[in-house]
This record gives sequence, C-alpha cells and structure tokens, in this order.
Amino acid sequence: MHQPSNRYTFLVRWTHWLTVLAVVAAYVFVNLGDEEAPSMMRWHYLAGLAVLVLLIPRILSRLTTRPPSIVPAPGKMVAVAARVSHFALYAFLLVQPVLGILQVNYGGELVSLPWGGWSLPALVAPDHAAHESVGELHEALGEIFYWVIGAHLIASLWHHFLRHDNTLRRMV
Repeated sequence: MHQPSNRYTFLVRWTHWLTVLAVVAAYVFVNLGDEEAPSMMRWHYLAGLAVLVLLIPRILSRLTTRPPSIVPAPGKMVAVAARVSHFALYAFLLVQPVLGILQVNYGGELVSLPWGGWSLPALVAPDHAAHESVGELHEALGEIFYWVIGAHLIASLWHHFLRHDNTLRRMV
C-alpha cells in the first residue's frame, strides 16, 4: 500500500530552492550592476530568466499534483492567507522577469547573457516612454517583492517554531 508523502515532490523542492537562489542572485547582481558594470546586469538577466524558466515546472506541478497536507491542519484564515501569499509569490515570479525583458527591449537593447554573445530576440520595439514607465514599475515591484519574500520567510518560521507543524519540513 502506497502511503502519501509528507513532503513535496523532488521536482517541487528543487525548483523551489533553485528559484530562491536565482531570486537572490538577481537582487545581488542588480545591486552590483549599472552602466559602468554591464556584465553584472547580464548576470541579473540570466538570474531573472532562470526564475522564469523554473516557474514553468512549478506551475505545472501545482496544477497536476496535490501538495502534501499540513499537520496539524491550519485554521481556515491561515489557509486563506497561505493561498493569497502563494498567489502573490507566483505572480511576482512571473511578472518581474517579463517586466525586466520589456524594460530592456523598450530601451532599444536585447537581453544579453554573460557568455557567448547570446541574446533573446526583442519582444517589443524601442519606446523611450514605455522604457521609463516599465522600468519604474519593475523597480517598484522589486521593492515590494522584498516584503512578500520576507512575509513568506517569516510565515515558514512561524509555522515551524511557533505552530510546530510540518509546513517548512514539507519543502526540505
């Protein structure tokens, strides 16, 4: 008899932790890069693209497999808060890289990667006004994303150390 696992699948756990690394890398590289350090920005682009690529199996898994149960089960309000925060996380993981690509393209450039001269094709034509507005939105959402990530981290620690449930252990 097959017993259900109390952990997420291997694929979900690994894409989660690789996404964490990619998001951290994106933040580190954007803070190191500017007009005088364009190679850092290429690493930022690579990290952002990694976030986008890693999102695909995560979303497919969320749509096709049931997450392991939280034991003991949370109350209804905690469950609703978890759904809302996970939706926000997934939205940021999708929207931020797409906005970054659009910002670069609207600026008249291609998203270039750090090696081999490889670039993504442009999705949109150059447009200075759009470049500025999309850039401001990308930056503002990047600041808000810090708070969403922080809330996610605090919630996982709250579950582990105060609620003493298996929420965090499901992902390790």
